[in-house]
Amino acid sequence: MSSTVAIIISILSLLVSVIAIGVSIWTHNRSHNLQKRIVFLEEEREKDRQVEKGKANLTAKIEKEELSRSGTSRIHRIYFLVIENKGLSEARNIELLLKDHAILGNHLLQNVQKEVDQIGPHSYIRYEFSSGFMRELPLPIRITWNDDSGESGKYQTTLTL
Repeated sequence: MSSTVAIIISILSLLVSVIAIGVSIWTHNRSHNLQKRIVFLEEEREKDRQVEKGKANLTAKIEKEELSRSGTSRIHRIYFLVIENKGLSEARNIELLLKDHAILGNHLLQNVQKEVDQIGPHSYIRYEFSSGFMRELPLPIRITWNDDSGESGKYQTTLTL
């Protein structure tokens, strides 16, 4: 009887050992797969970070400047179209359409000598509006550009005061 108990105990201990090895292998495989997934996600984040580094981010707005003339209490208001690059890369080959017309020769703007076709990171350009531009509000604007990301950039909105 004692040899039967010893055999049963040996079989049970062998079974527990096999189960422990199985659980250990399963845990190792699961941990390994999770680690591979974490590495994959980190690599994807790094790729996204590199793409973002190469992107320009152009926006448009109307900005008002108030100037007081010396000797009078009258305030003169000047309005500007401001195109700002909030991205980390230079925007190149910029095409800007204000109310479906190019900037150069646009009746809504004054004193435009040359269209700016590139804006550096964290920079802006300003175009002065002509005096009658408010009658034309709201103003649809569309901007397209290229940058270091390899993707074409596009911004479209309607400008109002």
